[in-house]
Amino acid sequence: MASVNSFIAPTTGDQPWVDQMRKTLKTQIAVPIDTPPLSIFSIPQTLKDEKPEAYAPQRIGLGPKHHFQTELYQNMQQNKLTAIKRVVKPHQIPDLEDQVAEKIKQIIPVVFACYDSFPEMSEDAFAWLFAIDGLFLLDQLGVYVEKGFAIDEKDFIMLENQIPLIVLKEIEKALLQSGEQNAEDFWESKFRFFARANSPFLLSKENIDFSRVNHLLDYMYHSIINNETTASRDVNFVKPGSIEGEKPATEELLEAVIQAAGLIPAAKPFLGLLGSVEKLLYESEEESSIQEINVPSVSELGETAGVKFVLSPNEEGIRNISFVDGTCYLPVVTLNYDTEVILRNLMAYEKLMAKNSIMGGFGLELTEYVDFMCGIIDSAKDVKVLREQKIIEGDLRDEEIVKLFNGIGRSLGNMSGESSLRKTVAELNNVYDNVPSVRIKKEAEKQARAAAKALTFLVSISGTLVLAREALVQASGSNTTQMLVSFVSQQLGSFSF
Repeated sequence: MASVNSFIAPTTGDQPWVDQMRKTLKTQIAVPIDTPPLSIFSIPQTLKDEKPEAYAPQRIGLGPKHHFQTELYQNMQQNKLTAIKRVVKPHQIPDLEDQVAEKIKQIIPVVFACYDSFPEMSEDAFAWLFAIDGLFLLDQLGVYVEKGFAIDEKDFIMLENQIPLIVLKEIEKALLQSGEQNAEDFWESKFRFFARANSPFLLSKENIDFSRVNHLLDYMYHSIINNETTASRDVNFVKPGSIEGEKPATEELLEAVIQAAGLIPAAKPFLGLLGSVEKLLYESEEESSIQEINVPSVSELGETAGVKFVLSPNEEGIRNISFVDGTCYLPVVTLNYDTEVILRNLMAYEKLMAKNSIMGGFGLELTEYVDFMCGIIDSAKDVKVLREQKIIEGDLRDEEIVKLFNGIGRSLGNMSGESSLRKTVAELNNVYDNVPSVRIKKEAEKQARAAAKALTFLVSISGTLVLAREALVQASGSNTTQMLVSFVSQQLGSFSF
């Protein structure tokens, strides 16, 4: 099934487009609910490439993006139908089509606004798809509340697998004909139970505005960051140090010399020497630009600068990280088997909402927090310190936690302005950098980088001279290339890095 957008620009004249807009507006205006924002996205390929299984459901396909995925459909469709029977039987629903599917069909034009893309199907097919998956999700969340387990919790939290809350509310309205419970209260209690059980972080003590919730993942996300409006920030989704075509002048010069040397057969002994210097320069440049949030590890801060790490008081969340009088206060994070999947989908949702939200209000607080944890956790030694302070809890072993944070990619967004976490990072770096031994080490590294650049320039000039000499040698019939390379190699051997 090809994936198409809900609105298509006119290609064969204006009238088809006018007819489509007229029909869309007429149906959306007729639906007695507000049009929700775009909130269910296809995961960018760059994220899928990092860890495909973290974003693609393994057992349960929900919604138009995964319902008809062959293996998931074959293995789970009958389970879904059995679950639906469990749900509708107590409510005595004689006609599922009239009482559920038809109600969903009436809001399908509005539901389309939730998705960035969807397969080309009839509204009847969409209505049945959402009826089946919505009732199945209702059954699974009910089982989860009663017994504490579901078929596969992590599949329910994946971004591409979300079911819009407006669909779930329509289903519950159809089931609760007696009006014994408000549909919004019904879903909020189930969402909160599931989020509290699966969130790596403590949720907001105050209930968030459920009328603004888009789906289950959105509820967990806003419960984590407390649903507060943050300062406006410009978000540019460019990885640091990866701007295409932009290279340091010294690197460009060295590459030019290497390319020229490759044209002269007798200069090949010189290529290995130039390649070694190029590698040294590349590693030096890479070290200075690879990280977006640059902060020493827990053990480095503790052993070198005397920084202590303590659990934040009052069950505070990820927006309350602070550094006071030599002590860094961090919130508790629970790391279990499914945590990486949940973290990755929360971060993907945050980034895509920040990028696509028309009204704003989305910062990158969660992404910043994960970047920070990637920075302070380098080894099992760091994890041990945080675990002893009850900052890290859960079943993952120390080595697995290190692998988790080393495996999650750094932020793809650069924010203007300075968040409270970045101020804390600056304070930590200031304390660490002012330790005498650190100052001496960093000055030595600075001098080494400067020497590497100077050496690159000298070797490039030497290479140019060798190439010029070789041109003369080829014309006169004598060859001194080996002698020149040997001389330059001896001189380079005297440098220490």
